[in-house]
Amino acid sequence: MSLVQRFNAMPKKQQMLLGLGLPLAGALALLWFTNKALVELGPDDRLPGFMQKSGGLWGDIATKREDIAKQEAIIAERPAIERQIKALQGDIAAAEQRLPRAAEKAQMREIIQRLAREIPAEVGVVKYLSLKIAEEGEKTAAKGAKKSAVEYRTVTYQTEVQADMNGIIKYVESIEKNPRFMSVNSLSLKPGKVTFDASTGKPVLGLHTVRLDIVTYVYTPGKG
Repeated sequence: MSLVQRFNAMPKKQQMLLGLGLPLAGALALLWFTNKALVELGPDDRLPGFMQKSGGLWGDIATKREDIAKQEAIIAERPAIERQIKALQGDIAAAEQRLPRAAEKAQMREIIQRLAREIPAEVGVVKYLSLKIAEEGEKTAAKGAKKSAVEYRTVTYQTEVQADMNGIIKYVESIEKNPRFMSVNSLSLKPGKVTFDASTGKPVLGLHTVRLDIVTYVYTPGKG
């Protein structure tokens, strides 16, 4: 007997139950396979929200996408960071160029002597007498810095000149405005002798003897 004949031989009630049960079973099976596929493959924007499932492969993909987005944001900031670093390096290089190195003490001595000789005669009179390194401070580093960091020390150039008041003012100005960092820390003045010009009968003030303590900071670049 064929399936059709068997179905026709069944009571009407059984035929109705079987007719409703088979489609329902098929729908449940289809729903089960669809749900499993959604869990494994992830949501589809074309499907209604209630049919989309989280977790599974989609969850891993979403996590990777978030990580990629974070990395891309960091990469996007790199040009701005590099520009900031270059700007800082320029500032550091300019500061290091102003600040003498420990090996340049002889060069600094020559600069101080040359500045005295270069005061224009129409501005004032400065005659260089002598210079010696009177004091060299201990090495100092920024608080908490490593031993390999740049270390600074103060060096004082004890300079003696003879000058009139205009020459003294100009000399101090030229020292402190020099591209190499120098500062006049102290200045002592011994007044010049007063003499009389026989031809005019007027007193003449001689050049003052001036001692200047010119301080600079030298540095030794760190190894690391």
